[in-house]
Amino acid sequence: MKNVGQGLLLVVALGALAGAPRAARADVVLELSLGSGAKIDPKPEERIATNIMLAGGFSFASMLRLELGLVGNLTDVQNTKFDLSLRPMLVLAPPGPFYLRGIFAVSGLVNGPTNIAYGGALGLSFGLFGLGMFLEAGYLPADVNVEQTDGTTKKQRVKLVEGRLGAYWD
Repeated sequence: MKNVGQGLLLVVALGALAGAPRAARADVVLELSLGSGAKIDPKPEERIATNIMLAGGFSFASMLRLELGLVGNLTDVQNTKFDLSLRPMLVLAPPGPFYLRGIFAVSGLVNGPTNIAYGGALGLSFGLFGLGMFLEAGYLPADVNVEQTDGTTKKQRVKLVEGRLGAYWD
């Protein structure tokens, strides 16, 4: 029942945005990107699976974007399974090519366990007539359950770095 209420709230909010005067309405942003990186701590360093992200959101005054990304983790690294993550993001993009992205990630939505990560990225973007490309480097620490040698699990901080290349439309 809670999801129905949230869905109804989303429909009402989108309807209000569609009916707002153009000057007061936010612009829609869509991004498609490919990312990969490495676990840098705890040792040993390991490559993380390549992922594809589709993100949509709203841009306010061409400087602030609120986005929600759906991330599909591929199986190109040994002992990985396909999984999905959600990434709510806040992007601060002042005039110029550089931007900052705040990231909150919820991973393990398909195969579990669910983990929370948070961090940020520094990016470089360039575009023309609403189409463009971006390149960014991010840092996402997460507390994950790690299986111990005695069969128990223990929460452990894992530090990830990620590079991402993508295209956008706004």
